[in-house]
Amino acid sequence: MFFDRKITFFELEASDRQEALRKMAESLYAAELVSASFHDGIVAREESFPTGLAVEPYGIAIPHTDADMVITPQIAFASLKNPVKFQMMGSGGEIDVSLIFMLALKKAEDQLTMLQRLMEIFQDRALLMEFAACKNQADLDALLNKAGLE
Repeated sequence: MFFDRKITFFELEASDRQEALRKMAESLYAAELVSASFHDGIVAREESFPTGLAVEPYGIAIPHTDADMVITPQIAFASLKNPVKFQMMGSGGEIDVSLIFMLALKKAEDQLTMLQRLMEIFQDRALLMEFAACKNQADLDALLNKAGLE
């Protein structure tokens, strides 16, 4: 559903948060799923409302921005080769993030539902470790199905 366009990165190499966000946003834009302003919107929102979450055993980020920058709803996934620093949601401290779920959703209710579903997944340590271990699209597709996200 929201992962059908396969905007995925396995062991994405990024020197910092900005590079990771740029690569993911550019991929969504190249697939004509978001507007040209999407990347700037993601960066601006991340500065004002950080999305890093400290979840054992991985730091996770769920960057997103305003629905008016989304053409076709989609979620991009990235596992990072090396963690990058993100600001923590709420507290403002820094955490090392290894997994990113970038939301490009058009409806507020879809965003809320997806955030709630992702939070359930993040609380399942074994499932989270499987996401981190994914090395190819076939494995990710099977895992999304198992998690009820496909």
